[in-house]
Amino acid sequence: MEKSTWQGIPEERFRLYRQWVTPSGYLCGTYAAAVFLAYYQDHIDASIIPQAFRKKNQRDLTAVTAFLRLVIQPHGLPTISWQVAHGLSRYFAHFQLPYRGRATMVGGWQRACKRIDQGKPVIIGILKPLGSTYGNHWVVAYAYLENDKGERFFKVHDNWGNYRKVIPASWVNGTVTLP
Repeated sequence: MEKSTWQGIPEERFRLYRQWVTPSGYLCGTYAAAVFLAYYQDHIDASIIPQAFRKKNQRDLTAVTAFLRLVIQPHGLPTISWQVAHGLSRYFAHFQLPYRGRATMVGGWQRACKRIDQGKPVIIGILKPLGSTYGNHWVVAYAYLENDKGERFFKVHDNWGNYRKVIPASWVNGTVTLP
């Protein structure tokens, strides 16, 4: 990998989702999962979201987030990576889709870079005690960079209206991916 060059998915692919923001409370796990699935539908597997919920490249995510909230955050409480991954697995099982959510509970640099190199986004958990200015939050990473000083960063859709946000990898504590 050439130092100081972003590796990953072009940021413009996430522009469609820029207005997809967590409305309130602790629903960032649900909204990160919605962005993640929408990207898969638009660029990897069009069948990952049923047509009745969202058509490919559609801006509306109301039906998707409503269903995901039921399987990921039914009580609207904060989540850990296992809960988001398990909720995605419940979603896939309900629609008889051949996927399973996979979680890492700590760290995430290697897992995220591996998936991003495969052209797949990654849901990453970031924590306030690790320096996150978002507090504890879920975002979708799609590019990474390690600079000449050895500092590592992700480019993410932050669920707060910025689809090009750069965050330090040191904030990450857990990932949710598809195998």
